[in-house]
Amino acid sequence: MKFILKNPVVLILLCLMTGMFVTVSFLETPLKFQVPGITLPIALGLGKLMFGISTNIQAAFLVFIMVFMIISRKNYTKTDFILFSILTCILVLEKFWMLPVLDIRADALSAGKALLATPLHNYFIYAEVIKIILLIAAILSQFKKKQIQS
Repeated sequence: MKFILKNPVVLILLCLMTGMFVTVSFLETPLKFQVPGITLPIALGLGKLMFGISTNIQAAFLVFIMVFMIISRKNYTKTDFILFSILTCILVLEKFWMLPVLDIRADALSAGKALLATPLHNYFIYAEVIKIILLIAAILSQFKKKQIQS
């Protein structure tokens, strides 16, 4: 048995997207709060900027990935497209619901306003963790088994 690649362009795009996503969400985000002398308003402003840019870049990656999956659709299963659809839904929820609300809260915190706790930040973290799991699954799903004829 050997493995064949469904579409090398999709694999490359998924790997690039995953690398960028992990760098922003799981490396830059927590580390910025470790920088000596950084203030909360600056850290929150940086977070707003980075997540705004990151979600736009992720959306572009997803568009290109979908185009190349459709071009080589004979290599993809219904499960591949479901996985991709879930990734897209999570990104849409983050982009158009979670991040706008979290940005308003970040602005209020930066202005020194006291806010009641909300579970939305935790939901965003859960969504990011689910996204990384789905991205890894999507990368692994780019390989299919081929029976070797003897």
